[in-house]
Amino acid sequence: MGFILFLVRSTWAVSYAAFSLTSFILTGFAIFGERTPNRVANIVLSLTSNQYSEFPLILFFLDLIFQSWLSVTGTFHVSPLARFFSYVNVVTAAGIVYLFKRSLESQDVVENFLGQISKENKTKFKLPGVTSPRFWKQFMNPFHWPRNYILNENIPYWTSKEQMYAMHTDGWESVLEMAVDVYRPDDIEGGHDRPVLMYIHGGGWTSGSKSLLGPLVTEMIDQNWVVVAVNHRLKTKDGYPTQLIDCKRALRWIREEVQTFGGDPLNVVVAGDSSGGQLAAMLALTPNDPAYQHGFEKVDTSVQGCLVQSATLDLVDANDYSAANGRERFIREVALRPGFPESAENIAFLKEHSPLYKVEGTNVPFLVVHGSLDMCPVETARDFVKEFRKKSTASISYLEIPGGHHCFEMFSSPRTWYTTIATAEWLNHNFNKADRSASEKKIARVHELVEWWHENN
Repeated sequence: MGFILFLVRSTWAVSYAAFSLTSFILTGFAIFGERTPNRVANIVLSLTSNQYSEFPLILFFLDLIFQSWLSVTGTFHVSPLARFFSYVNVVTAAGIVYLFKRSLESQDVVENFLGQISKENKTKFKLPGVTSPRFWKQFMNPFHWPRNYILNENIPYWTSKEQMYAMHTDGWESVLEMAVDVYRPDDIEGGHDRPVLMYIHGGGWTSGSKSLLGPLVTEMIDQNWVVVAVNHRLKTKDGYPTQLIDCKRALRWIREEVQTFGGDPLNVVVAGDSSGGQLAAMLALTPNDPAYQHGFEKVDTSVQGCLVQSATLDLVDANDYSAANGRERFIREVALRPGFPESAENIAFLKEHSPLYKVEGTNVPFLVVHGSLDMCPVETARDFVKEFRKKSTASISYLEIPGGHHCFEMFSSPRTWYTTIATAEWLNHNFNKADRSASEKKIARVHELVEWWHENN
């Protein structure tokens, strides 16, 4: 019996040591956000570090429960290994407390951001802090989805000709990826003309799904927006820019069909995270470009605004901000282009598809949201904003979140909560114009009918 108890306690001690060592390492990455030369390692570390960065107190309490159990069972008394790692956990606990404190800094950053908006609409914003019951309600129950909404899933946006081509080149599964999901409040019907948020998922251009949506989508549905979540083909024989062209096709579908679901086809804001942010920015910066609209060149693919989160905005990365060689992966695995990744032809291709180099002359308002510790270097977001302000007359807002890792906004945490409030306010302030006159809509509809007549006569 004593031997069995010894084995059980030893198992608990080893488990505690593994848990403690993992927590120590990941807390360090969450605090410092170091990037490695390996993309897969960066993704794994970013996902796991986000757990510590966004939910530090929950992990702190889990560690306390583990330690309490080891104390009750006498494991600390008989195991030097468990005692050693209890001291290691003191350091980890200090790091977790620091992470929680840093997550609260986003409140001040967001309030300053909202202060700029409040100057225009003469309202004041005060976000709930740690003394607010609402803060702790959100913190303890982060998973929220609106109750009263309607979801229409897997609506295809291809034409029959596009369907046949995609099926011939990439197979039926690839055709099924060319679809959208439409979310709308259940009291919104056709003809209500609510603003539309077109959302493009991340995943490095070759993975991901339209079902991967963060708290922003929940918030915008709550605020009576129609949300269209877009899938694009992930792995095709043609390679990139197939993904961008698919997103343009999805926008074509929005222009033609979203009014049936209560959306306003003339008031569309495109948004995306990570690679979806690059696609969203490229879509906004290349309106009506026939190079990406083969077969539907006359369709208006302009948008009214663009929101990018944790986005890849500079594929060239001439300053080598990124530790991993993103240029090589994009050329070989995403675009499927031949030749040396650093060749003049391939660098020109990367420039052509980097939002950083496409901002001149655009009239589309932008909001850029980026975490200061993002594995997509924050320096590229800063460079994009600087270049945009230099070369465009459109407005651009920049929200840099302290301590935010890559795609932190997908985790329903206090930091994300504050960021979502700011993002939603920017969207509503600029694009939710309830007083849009009937005459404006009639004029726009007349233009559409005239274009249709010219196309068919």
